[in-house]
Amino acid sequence: MASIEFRKVTKSFGDSTVIKDLDLTIADGEFTVLVGPSGCGKTTLLRMIAGLDPQTSGAVLIDGKDVTQIAPGQRGVAMVFQNYAIYPTMSVRENIEFGLKNNKVSKEERTELVESISATVGLSEYLDRKPSTLSGGQRQRVALARAMVKKPSVFLMDEPLSNLDAKLRIQMRIELIELHKKLGTTFVYVTHDQVEAMSMADTIVLMNKGVIQQEASPDLIYREPNNRFTAQFVGVPADECRTAGHGCARISAFDRSRRC
Repeated sequence: MASIEFRKVTKSFGDSTVIKDLDLTIADGEFTVLVGPSGCGKTTLLRMIAGLDPQTSGAVLIDGKDVTQIAPGQRGVAMVFQNYAIYPTMSVRENIEFGLKNNKVSKEERTELVESISATVGLSEYLDRKPSTLSGGQRQRVALARAMVKKPSVFLMDEPLSNLDAKLRIQMRIELIELHKKLGTTFVYVTHDQVEAMSMADTIVLMNKGVIQQEASPDLIYREPNNRFTAQFVGVPADECRTAGHGCARISAFDRSRRC
């Protein structure tokens, strides 16, 4: 397990500054969800933790250690992508043990790890099948298992459920929550879906235009929004609010509390 800390982090792409002087601490062992509209900077934060897009300035620390000069593969993190990124020509077993082979792990240890992790995520009976024969949920489990065999101190997940249908997304949310409880590892999860964030997180970090709007538990961020953006984003979407009136009372109450 490991905590993650951003200290005065700025990230620029050419002349465009996406994130400026950001400070954030992600607690050890928590399920933290980075949420916000498209382009708010949440995936950029995730990729800086992984080392895929290093920060322009400032420091990123994992378990108290500045990892700025450390290669992605040496940071003790594992990333699960939106598109699974599994190899179609390999069996489930070969996909899961691919990284272990590259790291020269012995065949005996590889077999033990693959079978143990496969049992944890419910893939034991699919180890000799190709990804094309699996459902979307099963392919997502392959991606999770491949990350888990590395025994990372941090799991990074970039909208991993967005390609699944609504019913399967709900099922996989439950499975990820249970997996987090079982592993006790730090999870950092990116989504643009406020329902997903509210139902899964220990802590929500809500972002907009590269700025943290609020960092709090789901209950606190819903009941005590810091600003109007938070109240609108976490409440009922604007189109539903106009047609049904639900959630508008929260925004009005927020405005009244600030006037008082």
